[in-house]
Amino acid sequence: MKIKNSKGASFLLIIVAVTGILLLLLYYTYLSYGQYREMKQSTYDIKVITKLDRLLDKINEESLCSAIYMGTGKEKDLNKVKVYQKLVDLELKDLLGMMDKSQEVTQHQRVLNKLPKELVEIRHSVAVFDQNYQTVLIQGYQQKIIKPLTQFMEELTKYTFIQEYNSGYYYKLAKLKENLFLERNLIAYTLSHAKAMSKEELLLWESLLNRDEIPKFYGEFSNIVTIAKLTNIIAPESFSNINNKERGAIFLGSLYGNYPITLDQWLSRSKEKIEKLSQAQKLLLNDVKMYIDRDIASMKEKTLNYVNISAFLLVMLIILVYFFRNNARNNRLLEYTLKDIEADLDIKQKREIAKVLQKNDTIEIYKFLANAIKEPSRAKDHFLANMSHEIRTPLNGIIGFTNILKDTELQEDQREFLNIIEESSNNLISIVNDILDFSKATSGKIEFENIPFNVMDKFEASIDSYAAKAAQKNIDLKLFIDPTLPVELKGDPTKISQIIINLLSNAIKFTDEKGRVEIRIEKLSEGEESVKVKFTVKDSGIGISEEEQEKIFDEFSQADASTSRKFGGTGLGLTISSKFVALMGGKLEVESQEGEGASFSFSLNLERSEHHQERVRPNLNHINVGYIMMGSADELDENLKSYLTYMGANLELFSCQALLTLEKERYPDILFVDHMYMQDETMMTSLVELGIKVVLISTAEIESCNCAIKDQIAKVLYKPVSYNKVLRALKLVESAPLKPVEHEQHLTKVNDEDLNQPFKDIKALVAEDNIINQKLIQNILSRFGIKVTIANNGLEALNLCKEENFDIIFMDIQMPVMCGEEATQKLLEYEQAEQKKHTPIVALTANTTASDRERYLAMGMDKYLKKPIDLKDLTNILEAYFPLEEIRETIILEDENKEEGRIILYKETPLTAKIYSAVLNNLGYKVDTYSSENEFIEHLGSYDYKFALFDAKPFSSVNSDNFIVDIIRDSGATPIAFVEDENSDSSCERLKPVGTANEISETLKKCG
Repeated sequence: MKIKNSKGASFLLIIVAVTGILLLLLYYTYLSYGQYREMKQSTYDIKVITKLDRLLDKINEESLCSAIYMGTGKEKDLNKVKVYQKLVDLELKDLLGMMDKSQEVTQHQRVLNKLPKELVEIRHSVAVFDQNYQTVLIQGYQQKIIKPLTQFMEELTKYTFIQEYNSGYYYKLAKLKENLFLERNLIAYTLSHAKAMSKEELLLWESLLNRDEIPKFYGEFSNIVTIAKLTNIIAPESFSNINNKERGAIFLGSLYGNYPITLDQWLSRSKEKIEKLSQAQKLLLNDVKMYIDRDIASMKEKTLNYVNISAFLLVMLIILVYFFRNNARNNRLLEYTLKDIEADLDIKQKREIAKVLQKNDTIEIYKFLANAIKEPSRAKDHFLANMSHEIRTPLNGIIGFTNILKDTELQEDQREFLNIIEESSNNLISIVNDILDFSKATSGKIEFENIPFNVMDKFEASIDSYAAKAAQKNIDLKLFIDPTLPVELKGDPTKISQIIINLLSNAIKFTDEKGRVEIRIEKLSEGEESVKVKFTVKDSGIGISEEEQEKIFDEFSQADASTSRKFGGTGLGLTISSKFVALMGGKLEVESQEGEGASFSFSLNLERSEHHQERVRPNLNHINVGYIMMGSADELDENLKSYLTYMGANLELFSCQALLTLEKERYPDILFVDHMYMQDETMMTSLVELGIKVVLISTAEIESCNCAIKDQIAKVLYKPVSYNKVLRALKLVESAPLKPVEHEQHLTKVNDEDLNQPFKDIKALVAEDNIINQKLIQNILSRFGIKVTIANNGLEALNLCKEENFDIIFMDIQMPVMCGEEATQKLLEYEQAEQKKHTPIVALTANTTASDRERYLAMGMDKYLKKPIDLKDLTNILEAYFPLEEIRETIILEDENKEEGRIILYKETPLTAKIYSAVLNNLGYKVDTYSSENEFIEHLGSYDYKFALFDAKPFSSVNSDNFIVDIIRDSGATPIAFVEDENSDSSCERLKPVGTANEISETLKKCG
């Protein structure tokens, strides 16, 4: 398939035109810049001329002093000579230094470098009087020193750019001034020596007088202002007469050497005339500099304009070339792409692309290719949605009826079979969710929260919920959360916890019994706005080879095929975690050696919360903590040591024998014992009998132990050891002395069977084509007291709504005859036409993507309930439309204004949580309710709760009842559990079922 490239030809013509203009502009820029540089050099030349003039003045002053000294021979005149010699040397050194830095005047360097040597010879002649004064002044100073310098000045004014500014007249003034200097110096010698002038000397003087011209400015300068200024300074009509009187007197006295004027008078009048010339030179040079500066600024602006325009055209040219090359490359790629996909196109697509190519429209070609590329992606999304729907639909019945069966009387083996069915169903749901999460993460459709959360409480609760799985394999689970982290940070705690739990689950899965798993959450760095936190999960499991590490984060990948067979799993967990970390700005990394375990880590920058609260560091330096060592120092939990050090507590290690023989006064305030290393009941009994408060570090499995001393231990600290657990344990030191606990003290348990039907007489219509799902949702809703009517498709549902009024409608989406979407549209149209009150419509579907949810709500459905049905979601929807305000009005109170304390309440379903909250509120208690196990555990320490009421079932499925009971008691609250089976095998105290406010009140009073 060949694509015409008319656009490329247009680009090429424009590029040629722009290139021509650019080259022309670059030529003019070059010329302009050359002129600019010449002008800049002229400013430097002016500086050199100024320096030359100063040097000449100093040399003439040295020459004058030498003439006077040669005439008088006095020491004081010699000292003046030496002073001016030093001044001349400094000025000459500066001049040579300026020339070293300039490339324009280097041709004069060789001549000027001889001047210091010439000066030495002349000065020697002055000092020893080996030559007459004319030789020194004329052949010495004038010919060897002053003449090269004036020639240099002449070249600068004559052959440089400043000649265009009439600066050549500056040199004429300099020559005139040099003539006056020479006349002054020769007459100064004659006057100081007081001798008659010879004929040769008079002829020399006459020649100097002949060169004493009157400066003329008219005709030399075009600027009338400059002429006026120069005329005002020099005053040509009187300039030549300034020292004529002194000249005449000297001439008359020259015959006998008897001069009527003094040396000072002559020097004063000569100075007056010379200074006028110097002022004229300065004025002229300043004007020239001003003109040059003005022209430099103008030339600079002109050059910059050329440069800017050239730069613009250059950028434009680069862009044009880029687009030209890009256009050519894109055309080649389009040709290759069309050639590659041509074989895969059907007849319709081939006809379509042929029409597009005839139009020669690249955009249309790209649209065609985009649609061709998106087609597989749309097919994949459609497949995933259908797969999710088809799997969730039967699972809805399996899970739903499993939960219903568990509420019936069952034999032990039947209950075990149901647990297996439930676990298998949940595993299948997890696989489906993993695949959907992977799809969302790959496409970047995952949304992340940025909310404040308590770092210590959130992650401790998440990891504690997984402790029992580690205990089942006798794995030593360790946790370190850096106590220097701020109390609160902002981020997505749910996603971070999901990543940690995923890594922790893998670590436990791939670690053999009696292995080790450690989670570390550490602060790497912090700033004013954020904190960098590192998360690490390290295990002593099977490890990963270097080759396998390269693909460990690939989708549907595990270390090798045998890993999948032995341990199971989809191989998506690490892929999802890696993408979550990347989307949050981090990178999931692995370090491992085969057979030596693995370490997974990632770092995230988490914002500080608005509260910016730092953790209050406990000061427990008054507490002495003992730790029993059974052998190697490796037994000591380094995390426990770190927490104790941070809190300021004093840690001392003991062996059992050493502690038993220790003097009582030296006993520690509290003793930590790790059950893993201390399983000798006799030895434990001996430690307990010492009267020290003993904290036993153990797993939840200790609850199955029936040893006699279990209830005599001050506290069981369940692994993993965490900051809050250690802090609560140390508070035992300041609490009342340990009292023996009766073995018969049990947990109070409450049955909530009588509170299951809060929605009596509500009429619901269920539109569902699957018979199993019909029976399931009818059974669930009937348990709430709701009257249920079933419709087999959307058309039946529409007809039933026209015949009968319903309080709520549950509408399946995919049904025969008429689907749920069409039925909803027609039902809304019917309500609008008949002006009927709107009946809430809840989408009941196995399609769980966010786009599905948004589509159903946009078409007019009010709520969304996914399959398998989650009882929490269902009760939230029911409570949203049918509030439970009536419950408060049905409760009889003993004392309405009585304040009893604060209760923390955990119920699996928000609905029953609200019911019990209403009951407890009316009994005078403040109630904090939670429907998540992790949130319940996380907030146990938030207040000084009097009671903690909780559903026992979720905790017993992971840990024993007493595991959660111990955590509640650690927080200072009294635990009360809700149980499904009153007759279940348990060591808990038996109470009759409680269904009224007064019975609940009596139970709380008894437990309080």
